[in-house]
Amino acid sequence: MTTHDFEYGKYFEELQRINLTVRLGSAGSFDGTAAITSLKGSLAWLEIFGTEQPPMGTVREGADVSVSVWTGGALCRCDAAVEKVRDDRQFAVRLAGDVREIQRREYFRLDVALPFVWELLPGLTPEEALDRWMADRADFWRQPEMVPAGDGYKVIGWNGSDVSPARVNLSGGGMRFRVTEPVEAGSLLEITLFLALPQPRVVCCLAETIRCHEIALTLERGTHYQLSMKFIGVSDKDRETIISYLFAEQRRALLTKNERFPSGGR
Repeated sequence: MTTHDFEYGKYFEELQRINLTVRLGSAGSFDGTAAITSLKGSLAWLEIFGTEQPPMGTVREGADVSVSVWTGGALCRCDAAVEKVRDDRQFAVRLAGDVREIQRREYFRLDVALPFVWELLPGLTPEEALDRWMADRADFWRQPEMVPAGDGYKVIGWNGSDVSPARVNLSGGGMRFRVTEPVEAGSLLEITLFLALPQPRVVCCLAETIRCHEIALTLERGTHYQLSMKFIGVSDKDRETIISYLFAEQRRALLTKNERFPSGGR
């Protein structure tokens, strides 16, 4: 492949967090998260972080790599190859070919089970709601205590109460979940998400209702509604945290599926 050094700096930069897949030959592949510690033209030094890492000695020179990053509301992906290995966590890759925009939707969406709380903000103007959100999120500096519960995690003793997980459709730009009462479009809400990362995080967002419609078919008793909203107040750091959580949940689901249904037969 022909490289275009001048293009890569438009998408990648030093200290940026990326997602990557490394082909490990007979050992399969490794999907994880890394930071770009150095970027010189098409040569990027990467350092894998977190508890996940490839098996010792499996990252080798010449191995095919795919790197991806969120930028400008798109998931951008580029092919690469391992050029030099320092150790199992640190190695250099040579980017090759064009950077491809894989998904043009605002943000990647995923159905997940996570604990969260939400509160309507009736009577507040957008400016007043924004001021409240900025004040409230400043208080969420402490880590929540989280324990496994069903297919997710439960928060123990947050402001005197436990918070159980519920199914939501989540992205870096908004979310969708079930409610038992209708909510008018344009209503403002404050959402507190508890994300089960290696270091659990609390993310506070200001949201605006896009639509709320009745669910016609449901096995649950009573009337239920699907509430869809967009985030109008969320810090860049918290948005990146949400996206990192979604990628981690997707990888976890794929690993669980592969363990349950291994390929290659018996």
